[in-house]
Amino acid sequence: MRRSVILFAAGILLAGCGGVERTASPAPVAGTAWMNDFCGSLIDFAKIGDFTMPDFEQNDVASARKVMDDAFGVFAPGFDNAVTGLGKLGQAPSAEADAARKSIVEALTPIRDEVLAAKAALDAAPKDDKNAVVAAGAAFRRIGSHMNDMPDPFQQLETNVSVKTLAAQAPNCGKLPS
Repeated sequence: MRRSVILFAAGILLAGCGGVERTASPAPVAGTAWMNDFCGSLIDFAKIGDFTMPDFEQNDVASARKVMDDAFGVFAPGFDNAVTGLGKLGQAPSAEADAARKSIVEALTPIRDEVLAAKAALDAAPKDDKNAVVAAGAAFRRIGSHMNDMPDPFQQLETNVSVKTLAAQAPNCGKLPS
């Protein structure tokens, strides 16, 4: 998996939620609360950008298993919390905010499902099962490829003025890495 894709996704996310100028008139409280929950759903996803796949000895099943467990320990909650959290949001404050939510959920759901399935398969295998570790590594490479191929789910966070304004007023958006 190329780290540049992860950094790109995190960078796009940050561009949408950080460093936005505030407008003179404050957004409605409900809209700010919605956007706060929106960004809060993405905090674990943004952590994927900080993950670096450690090196391990190819013939050391225990070491490879630990690396895969650690990777899925970051990716599974990152994707799942994003999809689940965004899916639970109530009525969006604007059509643009709802479109941003929907596009991110559509982009992340199939990858989330793949991550969770690969993690579950690895978790179900005995700790010393070399084939399970090899299969998890192959799944992780496919997941990385899918991430590389996915459309930019955060474009609306950069280009939509009303979403950017809400993000500037939402504390969780400020918690996303800069």
